[in-house]
Amino acid sequence: MLKRKILLYVLPPLATGIIAGISALALNPNIGESIGESIYAKNFDLQSYSYAVAKAAPSVVNIYVQRLNNDYSSGKRDIKSIVTSASGVVISSDGYIVTNYHVIPSVNEPNTAIWVQAQDGQTFQAFVIGYDRRTDIAVLKIDATNLQAISINLNEVPQVGDVVLAIGNPNNLGQTVTHGIISATARTGSGLLTREQMDIREGLQDLIQTDAPINKGNSGGALVNTRGNLVGVNTASFNDDVTGIYGIGFSVPTKLVVYVVNEIIKQGRVIRGYLGISDDGTHNLPNKIVGVKIGYIDPLGPAANSDLQVGDIIIGVNGKKIINLRSLIDIISSTPPNTALDLKLVRVDKNDDKKISKPFYVSITVVEDKANID
Repeated sequence: MLKRKILLYVLPPLATGIIAGISALALNPNIGESIGESIYAKNFDLQSYSYAVAKAAPSVVNIYVQRLNNDYSSGKRDIKSIVTSASGVVISSDGYIVTNYHVIPSVNEPNTAIWVQAQDGQTFQAFVIGYDRRTDIAVLKIDATNLQAISINLNEVPQVGDVVLAIGNPNNLGQTVTHGIISATARTGSGLLTREQMDIREGLQDLIQTDAPINKGNSGGALVNTRGNLVGVNTASFNDDVTGIYGIGFSVPTKLVVYVVNEIIKQGRVIRGYLGISDDGTHNLPNKIVGVKIGYIDPLGPAANSDLQVGDIIIGVNGKKIINLRSLIDIISSTPPNTALDLKLVRVDKNDDKKISKPFYVSITVVEDKANID
């Protein structure tokens, strides 16, 4: 009885389906291919970054620096008088915008004006709230409300291999998106040497390195991840015609950007301690000593009035071990001005580097870092 019921309920529909299929193929031989493509398309994972771009792009603006007339008047933004084009990122809905220091006019150039153009074409005159040369960050303010601020998630830690998108205004072509990956992190730098040259070595910046194309005009634009959250602010690219090196870009990471922006908004600048020393680039110290070897002492800095000597090795500060230059920079820069630091050092004999003195201490009062003086 069971077999008869199965045959009764299964065979007729199956036979009907087969007959219908044969009839359809006879009428349209390509219908099978169309059905297969439809099934495949439903399961196909389209690799698109349109969501991230749609989320982040409205928060990226074009920045123009305009040369004013002799009477310091501008009227409105005139393309003929534009001397610099760059990018910026809306950091808050009430008009605060972050960009690079090196794209804004010097404080010694009063005959310039800064204009910000939003994605929808609206143009606003911008004013400099403050800047920080050490991180190449500047904060602008425009008279606008209800702006779309960039999405930020400080809990996200950029990882090598993450896909990133660079959004900006390269060569004044208008808003453009390029993509790549994070190729390295913690590429530290000590800040700008000139407006056109950055020192990519041990310093405060903790830069993100990416192969997403960053061209002239991308400076100050956004580097975002595939969720549309800010990863960093694009600041520099490394291209060398002699060596044939291209496609290496650097961005200031979001965590540092947020810190610097908040400090500038609060007090107009970032206040850091300054000791007036630099290392000599030596990593392998004698007798397996761990520390930082002094290579230069600023004659106008506080260290010049102490017992420090070039060649001394700093192995500790305020009871904390110094394991590399970055750890020393972090301590000094985070120390408020007019605060004493107790340095623990050893001294190497100038005639025999195997002779190392016993540890000794030197106390130095740090002053404010004046990196922002043009």
